[in-house]
Amino acid sequence: MINGIVIYNEEDVSKNKAYIDWLIVEGKARNLNIKLELDKDIDELNYDYKFAINRSRNFDLTYRLEEKGIRVFNKYKFAVLGNDKLKAYDYIESVNINYPKIYKTLNKINREKKIIEKPKNGHGGNNIRIVEDFNNLDFNKNVYQDYIEAYIGDIRFYIINNKVEHAVIRIPKKDSLISNFTKGGSVEIYNYSNKEKEIINKILKDIKIDFGGIDFLLLKNGEILFNEFEDAVGSRMLSHLGINDTMEKFLDHIVNEIKGGKEDER
Repeated sequence: MINGIVIYNEEDVSKNKAYIDWLIVEGKARNLNIKLELDKDIDELNYDYKFAINRSRNFDLTYRLEEKGIRVFNKYKFAVLGNDKLKAYDYIESVNINYPKIYKTLNKINREKKIIEKPKNGHGGNNIRIVEDFNNLDFNKNVYQDYIEAYIGDIRFYIINNKVEHAVIRIPKKDSLISNFTKGGSVEIYNYSNKEKEIINKILKDIKIDFGGIDFLLLKNGEILFNEFEDAVGSRMLSHLGINDTMEKFLDHIVNEIKGGKEDER
């Protein structure tokens, strides 16, 4: 058996128990001995494992593990992009992909517009709001961007080993800013176009995603705008739609990497 760990922060363990158990069982079928560890305990371990699946969203931890020669899924570069929205937008701008206008200082904001505030490291649709008071904005902790009036919903592309495996669209409830499935948004399979696939491939040219998500905003005119990366991507929406193959594909990818598959150094 090949020893590995899956890492969570403590508050996320209970709500992800079914996924963790599924990961461990399917891992054993592939000769992978995967043990659950909490992110707060990692520095006390003896590092007698070959790989780590870091779902704690702590990219500093990923960096420390990689420094010890441990293969981490996902790698540090994508873990950063998936947990720091400003760095994600900087990367997206470098590959010339469209995204909503972002404001990095107060004097750039047009106060006549609707502005959305969301945490720089947020996930799950938590703490997203329309700005009402411009006197107490925190540009160190939050991202401020234009509200998109022509917004229909969010498209999520599920990526395994830098390949699009599935795509879904999430539609928010009426008068809601948030399309997240766990917040009441509806979800259905999204049939993406060749043009949209080309956009994804352009994004993937300079990063490696072992298993993650790329989210876009879909507008009424058919245009898509990059929204964010998802490092610790979930599978609830896919399971809801009867799609349950991402676990096996991800674990097969891990086996290939650990057993000597040619690894991309990006």
